[in-house]
Amino acid sequence: MSNISLSVIIPSYKDPLLIKTIDSLLANSELGGQLEIIAVLDGYWPDVPMIIDDRVRYVHLGGNHGMKEAINAGVAVSRGEFIMRTDEHCAFGKGYDRILTKDCEPN
Repeated sequence: MSNISLSVIIPSYKDPLLIKTIDSLLANSELGGQLEIIAVLDGYWPDVPMIIDDRVRYVHLGGNHGMKEAINAGVAVSRGEFIMRTDEHCAFGKGYDRILTKDCEPN
C-alpha cells in the first residue's frame, strides 16, 4: 500500500494561476510526503517555470481533451488513499490536507 494519504488532482487548461495554486497546496500542507499533487495539463505547457518537488507530478494530455478526461487521467495515476479535486485558481489554509483527511473513512 502507498504511503500517500491525499492525492490532489488539478485539471488545467491555460490558467495562469496554476503554479500559485500548487504553491499554496505545498506551503499549507501538514502531510509532508504523504501529499501528492497531480497537475493535468490539458494540451498545453505553462509559460512560467513549473514547480519541481517530489510531491508534484505533471500529466500532459498532448491535446485538449476537456475537464472530465483531465480529471480521469489524474485519478488514473493517483496513489493516495483519498482523492481531492480542485480548480487551478484556488488558495488553501494551513493544514487543509490534515483537516480533510482526519475524519475520512474507507468507502
